Amino acid sequence: MAAEFLKRKRIGEILIEMRAITQEQLDNALKRQPATRRMIGEILIEDKALNEETLFRGLSMQHGIEFVNLGNAELNSDLIRQIPESLIKTYKFIPLRKEPKSLTIAVFDPTNNKMFDSIKMATGFMFIKWVLATKSQILHIINEVLYRPQNVLDNVPIDDLLKDVKLEFTKEENLFTESFANTAPQSDLNLEELKRESDQTSIVTLVHKIILDAVKMRASDIHIEAFEKIIQVRYRIDGILYDILPVEKAAQMAIISRIKIMSNLDITERFMPQDGNFKLRVKNQHIEFRVAILPSIYGQNCTIRVLDAGRVNLDLKGLGFHDDDLRIFEYNIGKPWGLCLLAGPTGSGKTTTLYSALSLINSRQKKIITVEDPVEFKIPGVHQMQVFENKNDANRSLTFARGLRAILRLDPDIILVGEIRDYETAEITVKAALTGHMVFSTIHANTAIETINRLENIGIDPYLYASALCLLVGQRLVRKICPHCKTEIERTPYLAASLGIEMKELESHRLYRGAGCKHCNNSGFRDRTGLYEVIEVTPDLREMIGQRRTSMELTTFLRKRKVKTLSECCLAKVLEGEVPVEEYIMINMGS
Repeated sequence: MAAEFLKRKRIGEILIEMRAITQEQLDNALKRQPATRRMIGEILIEDKALNEETLFRGLSMQHGIEFVNLGNAELNSDLIRQIPESLIKTYKFIPLRKEPKSLTIAVFDPTNNKMFDSIKMATGFMFIKWVLATKSQILHIINEVLYRPQNVLDNVPIDDLLKDVKLEFTKEENLFTESFANTAPQSDLNLEELKRESDQTSIVTLVHKIILDAVKMRASDIHIEAFEKIIQVRYRIDGILYDILPVEKAAQMAIISRIKIMSNLDITERFMPQDGNFKLRVKNQHIEFRVAILPSIYGQNCTIRVLDAGRVNLDLKGLGFHDDDLRIFEYNIGKPWGLCLLAGPTGSGKTTTLYSALSLINSRQKKIITVEDPVEFKIPGVHQMQVFENKNDANRSLTFARGLRAILRLDPDIILVGEIRDYETAEITVKAALTGHMVFSTIHANTAIETINRLENIGIDPYLYASALCLLVGQRLVRKICPHCKTEIERTPYLAASLGIEMKELESHRLYRGAGCKHCNNSGFRDRTGLYEVIEVTPDLREMIGQRRTSMELTTFLRKRKVKTLSECCLAKVLEGEVPVEEYIMINMGS
């Protein structure tokens, strides 16, 4: 009864009984709570009325569960490797120990029932037991101990890293400096001082190393983020962001200025976003970098997109299509006219798929023109145009719609429109497909069939786009298991249930997970593969679209035609041993 009574008490009452806070401190926090909409414990910590450990000891009494100090706990690395990384990162827990039918984990939010159900399904344990630990300890272990990528270049002398590297500026650096020599600075910063700081050998070396490490670790993006006391360098590898390097705050201005100089940007501008680019040559390999600078309350943030053409696979067979879907895709992109639309969120590989399609059908007998924002990679034999905005004169801006109108006067056979964003672009795209051109484009929608609703919301008549459409493709990217540390995992009834299949079917397949090694930066993943929901627009489907049938009716029709969903495509790759179980779970969660 005593335990039940404590469970019903509010955390403030418990903390007072523990003599951790006074009634006055609690009252002050309660007065502030409605305006801040934060938990009472967070406010008390902010007021320095108590520390985090004391708060969580009080929460352990409130919920009647054990509190553990993870600073003194010995982590079971073998057990942790058995748990999907994405699951641990999503729900923020630490596996501590296992028994034949149960798993004990440390959590900071014991009220998240969805977390416990997901862990059961993903791990196959019948029972999940939990203990309480502080949020800061759990996040520190996840981000700094378990999943911080091993930098493969840490033990390599910096001189060896940079000896084969040459930065190629689009203009000579001295000309860039002169272009600002007669311009009054836009702030109280001194141009010569900024230039001198950014030219220091230590800063140049640091920036070059950050960039080169990203290339070596196969990062797609470099994030240099400004915080109150530090600068944090992060890399996006296989779609996931990893903390790599904290840098002293004092170096922030010099680092950003150095990157701006490399990108031909105004180093005195601190309050407006800027975009630029530069090239890097490493051992005769040319790599392009696209730079975006964004101001924040703690200074300027910088994101650098790594455009390494050498890593891009433009072979359709290597993108992840299943054989039957690939045949449908190749047949439709070879048609003389029609509209092929790819749907998916940003970063799902849509542009790479379209480039691969163009590479396959490219020939001297066809004229291919693209209008993109921006041009990601150059394709030999294809005329590529990049849209741009003229801030001084809108009439001199090149939009998708304006570029598309110009393209139609150049007698193209095949057109690629980077993205359909508005009514004008959508209308011209559909009309181009109806007048004898093969048109490829992308659109933001969650699934292929939701493309129909998206076009209708933009304002296009369903009868028009139904006549133009020949192919709809939904796309996602999922991480592949590292082949160097691929480890077989146990097949359990709960695992079968989480995959939605019978145990008998699961027993005929082998499932794997990456244990982590130097080849994958200890993540267990290496590279990504595509999931494709391929819908061929047949006459009966075209008629249903023109009749404005609902998404549910269209989905039911496609299910009868056995069109594979993204989830089914992912399940097939899991059962083939290419993709880990956690990626399937994340796809089903809508991540």
